[in-house]
Amino acid sequence: MKKKVMAGIISASILLQSGMIPGMELKPLAAGNTAPRETVVEKSTLGNPILGFDDENNLTYGGDPSVLVDGDTVYIYVGHDVAQNESYVMPNYLCYSTQDMENWKYEGVMMDMTDVSWADNNSAWAGQVMKHNDKYYMYFCSWDNTAWGKQSIGVAVSDSPTGPFQDIGYSMIKGTVTEPETSTWNDIDPTAWIETDENGEEHIYLSWGNGLLYLCELNQDMISVKDQNQDGKITMGDDIWQQTIEGMDYTYTEAPYLYRQQDQGGNYYGPYYLFFALNWREGLAYCTTDDLTDGKWDFGGLLMPPNATANTNHPAVFDFKGKTYFIYHNGSLPHGSGFRRSVCVEEFSIREDGGIDLIQETATGLTGKISRIYDYSGVPVAHENFVNSWNDSDYPISASLLSSLSAEIEDASWEIVPGKADKTKDSYISIESYNKPGLYLSAKDEEVVLTQDTYGTTQEADNMTFRTLEGFAGYGVTLESVAKPGYYLTCKEGKLVLQSNPEEKQCTFVIDTDSDKKPEEQAKLSAVRVLKTKRTYLKGDTLNTDDLQITACYSDGSRKKVTGYSTNAGSLDMKTAGEKPLKVSYTHQGVTVSADVRILVEEKPSISQEVPKPAQPQKTVPKKDAAYTSGGLKYKVTKSAAKNGTVSVTGTTKKNPTSIKIPAEIKINGYTFKVTGIQSKAFYKKTKIKNITIGKNVKSIGKNAFKNINKKAVFKIPSFRYGTVKKLLTAKTGYEKKTMKLKKIS
Repeated sequence: MKKKVMAGIISASILLQSGMIPGMELKPLAAGNTAPRETVVEKSTLGNPILGFDDENNLTYGGDPSVLVDGDTVYIYVGHDVAQNESYVMPNYLCYSTQDMENWKYEGVMMDMTDVSWADNNSAWAGQVMKHNDKYYMYFCSWDNTAWGKQSIGVAVSDSPTGPFQDIGYSMIKGTVTEPETSTWNDIDPTAWIETDENGEEHIYLSWGNGLLYLCELNQDMISVKDQNQDGKITMGDDIWQQTIEGMDYTYTEAPYLYRQQDQGGNYYGPYYLFFALNWREGLAYCTTDDLTDGKWDFGGLLMPPNATANTNHPAVFDFKGKTYFIYHNGSLPHGSGFRRSVCVEEFSIREDGGIDLIQETATGLTGKISRIYDYSGVPVAHENFVNSWNDSDYPISASLLSSLSAEIEDASWEIVPGKADKTKDSYISIESYNKPGLYLSAKDEEVVLTQDTYGTTQEADNMTFRTLEGFAGYGVTLESVAKPGYYLTCKEGKLVLQSNPEEKQCTFVIDTDSDKKPEEQAKLSAVRVLKTKRTYLKGDTLNTDDLQITACYSDGSRKKVTGYSTNAGSLDMKTAGEKPLKVSYTHQGVTVSADVRILVEEKPSISQEVPKPAQPQKTVPKKDAAYTSGGLKYKVTKSAAKNGTVSVTGTTKKNPTSIKIPAEIKINGYTFKVTGIQSKAFYKKTKIKNITIGKNVKSIGKNAFKNINKKAVFKIPSFRYGTVKKLLTAKTGYEKKTMKLKKIS
């Protein structure tokens, strides 16, 4: 069922005088009749989270979701969270399935960690299932007792998408292999991708990483890493490649997830997407590349700020029946947290230019019902507007409630659900925030706040439950606190409180659930959301606004990314330090809305006059395996020495050059190094390369070094090295005898 948000805010006089509030019946109470009578309001029983149950409908937590679409069925896999304290305890992996994205089936335990000989019994960390040649392969990670207590990547195999999955008996990628390392859990969160290239060759890629991001290619057996240079060893640089995300002011954290768009015929097109978690507390973002083997990704933007109930998040993206879905987790179930997680879903789309707008985390998801709540004046009830903090110390959240005509529509939208205190009682409801899922209206003495069901206690459930009564003012509903019987939700001077003897109209509300928008009503511009990547500058810097992303929000809940906005950037004083409010304004159909972005201008670092400068800068001696760039090429040091050093070419800094010149030698930090080799895949898929000049010292050329460059490429080789280099250029390096040419040069 498609959700609809009530359009606009209707004035109190029209609402009350004409009876336009849906569900309103003007029934004055009979004289002397003060006994409240229960009534029932419409509730939402679906929405987010979509999972959170087992075969006996017990509360069940699970996080780090991944998705497999197999025919007409969607499968979601999660690590089963069972911790009661704030730690990760995950004994197994669970599977759920659906064929309509509305009704979900618990498929049970797909693999138990006690069956994995090399791993910790309670560490079923993130995994993803891929189908290949009618078998199913689950790539997962866990603490590895064969790798000195480091996280490692494993793989398990099954004949069914629901398992049971059988581990192959050892970790496929040990935490001791990847370098550099910044922690014992760098090797987590695997994601896989299978695709056939334009030459009909199938490639299977695996990416993973926390703090650092890695990618490799797998063999056709799906359970081993491809030895690119065929040296009998799986090593960093040759077979496993570290990835970088360029243009990002945030910090890559973990949870990579690979995706690419498909046309109606199932053909892949456009860039590759990598969705991932960034910073801490974690938000979600994406980056793109045109070549998975390039090693560099372009940052796309922030997609979802930190959520209100869990310190981690984990994305999964997939297409199903013509729609694209975004899966993530939060802690919105009772006693939820980053260690007891819940899986949620939103539908989204990718713009024609390949960009993706911010994705709103919601309580209603795909199938829940949105409600609006109006006070006696027809003013909507809302929570205060706030942005979820990146700091763990700011949680759990406790926000104030109010009635306001200027509230943003998302802040004034709710999901009415069965009462937490007793879901079998029809007159009991709980009121969950639409855009801060997991936060509920809660009694706090005689206050009412928006907060989380942090500990899952009976008292918290009572605090978040209200009994619905016929409205004391003769229409609508009055909400009595279950935690404080005889106290009623009351709107007093624009604030929500609990009172025992309120005025009849002040404790009367109208709830409008999933209402239709009248044809004559038009969506009005209500707010703008502003995202700016760079917000910190030094004194005297020019304030750049090219990185602004502006989303217009409308009264019917719709949004769109817009241009044509204005800012006060030109009037901000960038010559003095301090906070500066960058104001962004947008006008549509005569309505102008604005939002401020905090810009911080800092003092330039001072250079102490007391510390003498050294007579000559200290030069670092390049060490073995260190990476450098020079003249548009990338190099790896193969022999480290002040004299007689050597390097090997690993690639190009240009995205798709037309010519390449391999020099005989280069200088690094003042030291001369001979260029003696070209590594595997150095120029792989650089399709525009037509001319390659190879220096006199090159003694080795790796596998696929020139594969898929221009088919009529010309290799220019020094005359006295012609025979040697000709032997090095074989089909394995990508050289094609029939179309490519060799040319002698002096």
